[in-house]
Amino acid sequence: MNKLFLNIIDVFLLCYGVIVGFYLYMGQTEFIHFELAKWILFLLCYVITKRMRQKQWCLYGIILIGVVEAGIAIGQKIHLIKSFHHVFDVTGTFGNPGPLGGYLAIAIIVLIGLYREYWRNFRQKWILLAFLILFFTTLVLTESRAGCLAMFAGIGSLYLFSKKDRKWKFSIFQKLGAIILVLLLIVATYYYKKDSADGRLLIWRVSSEMIMDAPFAGHGIGTFEKQYMYYQAQYFNAHPNSQYARLADNISYPYNEFLRIGVEFGLIGLVVVLGLIVAVFKYASVQGLNKIYLATFASWLTFSMFSYPSHVLLLWLLFPFLLGGIQCQKNRCVSVGYKFQIVECMIIIVCLFFIIRYGCDYYLLKNNIRKLYFSSTKTTEKATDYVERHRLELQSVPHLFDIYAQYCYKNYPASKRIIILKQAATIIPTSDLYCDLGDTYKELNQIDKAIESYILASNMVPHRILPDYKLFCLYREVGDMAQMLRVGLKVLNTEVKVESTKTLRMKGDIKKTLKK
Repeated sequence: MNKLFLNIIDVFLLCYGVIVGFYLYMGQTEFIHFELAKWILFLLCYVITKRMRQKQWCLYGIILIGVVEAGIAIGQKIHLIKSFHHVFDVTGTFGNPGPLGGYLAIAIIVLIGLYREYWRNFRQKWILLAFLILFFTTLVLTESRAGCLAMFAGIGSLYLFSKKDRKWKFSIFQKLGAIILVLLLIVATYYYKKDSADGRLLIWRVSSEMIMDAPFAGHGIGTFEKQYMYYQAQYFNAHPNSQYARLADNISYPYNEFLRIGVEFGLIGLVVVLGLIVAVFKYASVQGLNKIYLATFASWLTFSMFSYPSHVLLLWLLFPFLLGGIQCQKNRCVSVGYKFQIVECMIIIVCLFFIIRYGCDYYLLKNNIRKLYFSSTKTTEKATDYVERHRLELQSVPHLFDIYAQYCYKNYPASKRIIILKQAATIIPTSDLYCDLGDTYKELNQIDKAIESYILASNMVPHRILPDYKLFCLYREVGDMAQMLRVGLKVLNTEVKVESTKTLRMKGDIKKTLKK
């Protein structure tokens, strides 16, 4: 007979897994295999890490990946390696510097924790110190505020968990100093990029309205990107003179994982997640490497309050790895026979097959979406045929479907692309998409729907004048001079976020028309 140890973390994870399974079963998504494979991978990572005896190997793995990411980032900074973003130089293998900064912050906490453990070992100490300098330098290059906050939170947590017991006693001066330091850090990060911070405040405010509309059960898995832009349009329609108007943009994640859980799972999901976090910090042991896992977990949680780790696979999988590495003080021992182990192995094999199968499908789908824009006609035709055959799977990957909708707008006739664009509006609506919808309706001579699309596009992102300019041109073509004058004056009085030759050309055309 073998022993299986269960703890309160397992109970909360099981509850959350049941909630996720229920929403996947009851959801409106026609194809959920990609989402299901993602959650199976999550649970598999947790089980493997939990059953692992040498817990330090996970920490070494985090450092090894960090070294690779930092090396790539340095190469990008000196222009030896191409960046994955057209604006930012330093991204690592991620899409932008934010996730890279978050990962490096977490890796820094692991390094500091291991340095404290192995400082007597001369060789290991200097290797860890060299990596720490590399990671910190790269973190500075990313300019990630969320990453810096996560690093400081992790360092503070590591200091607290390094004490022999949890009866932390601080003098009044220590408490006051800590409070002042935290406040100064928050103020500094806010004013470092004030416009960006205010933009996130807008997202959080609109997200809270989404939660209020479905407070208990939420809207369902994946509904944030499906509904957020409509809520943002409603907000600016109700607050046309809002100070946030010039900061709005197309949004697909809330920059706060707790808000996302609240939107998609409601209070039910939030209570389970918060219960899990409380259980981790209350019942986890602080002996040996466990304090490193706890501090790293605190760093991950801090980063998740200001970013979107659930949308970045590597960062998202850190969550089950860190949870699996944490050992609780109280465990319930269950004796299991060899039959259970055989069943467990079979389940793991089936899960691996499922993950590999749909992981390959996702890769093929993503690769063919990229090939749509190839210069080779033959390659593009093959990719188009593949995507058309797998459109059902494509619907469950919003950012890929958005690229496909853009391709359809540029290459398909209006009668065909209108179907794809309307479908995209139910999956990942954006201001740009509704501009394209307005153009398509206009081409089909459905003027009223074209006007509605342009107005909605304008309300979604008020500081962009393109939707209103298209509306101005439409009113000019149909001869509605009163509406044309109203929209034209609105465009001329709109504060543009970034003035460009394109915006100057549009404003010049409006001024020329109004003078006539």
